[in-house]
Amino acid sequence: MLNAADLPATELPSIIDYVDPSVAHKMAHGKMNTESSRLQENIAASIRRGHPQMRTGPVQHARVCVVGSGPSLNETEGELRQLLWDGAILVTLNGAYHWCRERNLKPQTQVVMDARPGNARFVTPYVPKCNYVLASQCDPAVWDAVSEYPDVWIWHAVVKAEGETSKILDAYYGGNWVGIGGGTSVVTRAINLLRVAGYVRMDLFGIDCCWMGDAHHAMPQPENSHDTPTEVEVGVHGRGDKKVFTVSPWHVKQFEDCLTIMHVNGRHFQLEVHGSGLLAHALRVLGGDSMENLEVNQKE
Repeated sequence: MLNAADLPATELPSIIDYVDPSVAHKMAHGKMNTESSRLQENIAASIRRGHPQMRTGPVQHARVCVVGSGPSLNETEGELRQLLWDGAILVTLNGAYHWCRERNLKPQTQVVMDARPGNARFVTPYVPKCNYVLASQCDPAVWDAVSEYPDVWIWHAVVKAEGETSKILDAYYGGNWVGIGGGTSVVTRAINLLRVAGYVRMDLFGIDCCWMGDAHHAMPQPENSHDTPTEVEVGVHGRGDKKVFTVSPWHVKQFEDCLTIMHVNGRHFQLEVHGSGLLAHALRVLGGDSMENLEVNQKE
């Protein structure tokens, strides 16, 4: 198992510095899928629904399988199933909820962060005894979908310094709220959220940061049907272990976020990344090497 804390604490380079400028521009300057004013409206509405907040908790030694929607899920199903049979907790993210349900793997927690109304499909149908852990920025349609569920929790994909958004939470909770930082995607925020709740040992499935063949997810995801893929070559400087991956700009940003969270917070948790995706490959070839030796180059 790779312990992220074992990665040398060198200055982390920006991964997008290694990518073709046109791709890097899209990542660094791309528009959010929901305007900030809409996020604030969603937060102001959701906090008034009265759901309990996720809170900090004592260290939990249970193993947690965090399941995203990457295409490697279809090659690691046996590994995931074995860990669950051995007692691991199943935490799903977005569409992985349905992928697991369809395979008779019962989610114990479903985490959603995206603020678009279409994400209501990620919380239905109801799974008995599943905890639905939704970010306060989620659309009212998502909250309506869980309105009759018994185990619904709210968390905040916000840090204290986020100006007007923080003020909304401060005014309602009297400053008594926990912000969860950690990048642009539900993957890295969920890792931080679980660590805040006390979990320190996590196995990541379907967290690939790349395409596999012609698939960007393990199941259909129409939001990404117009993605423009490109190829990058990933390896360690001076070695012959480079491998080519097909990525969309958001994949590379997710990759950068994952490496950043491991670099910054790695001493606080232990991760194992399953599958043959970009993230797993990068960590495998790095081993104990410095992250600054990782190369991600646009493929000619």
